[in-house]
Amino acid sequence: MMRLGAIAVAVLCFGLAAGATGDAIEVAGALPRTGKISLGELKKLAVTKAIWKSHGEGHEVTGVGLDKLLAKFGFEPGAMGKDVPKQDKRRGWRKVVVATARDGYAAVLSCAEIFEEMGATRALVVWEVDGKPVPADRGPFRLVVLTDKEPSRSIHSLAKLEVVDLTPKVP
Repeated sequence: MMRLGAIAVAVLCFGLAAGATGDAIEVAGALPRTGKISLGELKKLAVTKAIWKSHGEGHEVTGVGLDKLLAKFGFEPGAMGKDVPKQDKRRGWRKVVVATARDGYAAVLSCAEIFEEMGATRALVVWEVDGKPVPADRGPFRLVVLTDKEPSRSIHSLAKLEVVDLTPKVP
């Protein structure tokens, strides 16, 4: 229960601090590199087209996997093996991404769930819906979670992605 409280506080704190200027997404937090990423830079990553269901309708979306975007900023799951100390195993899987819209709406995804080699969640940062740019009042970027049964974690006007390390501090 304490862990859920910490996540809720993280969503509220980071949600109110959305930082994109509109033409780029701020990428911040527990990553080797942070900064902003523009549409041009996103298009240089592995672009994906997929069908996203929202409110009973299917939409073709064009974007890049959230895992690929985080990897561009140096995210790694961490080492695994018998020779790796228990506290150091897969440190990246103890992190979450807080995705925040310009209006402060936020959603949380675990890093483990969004990386193909670990989880089943498919999340994309998209810039086109049904062959057209995301409308100005809802864009220019949108986070869509293709595998969710409802669009609660899909965010329009995506402004910021903040990686938060939830590793407990051991005294």
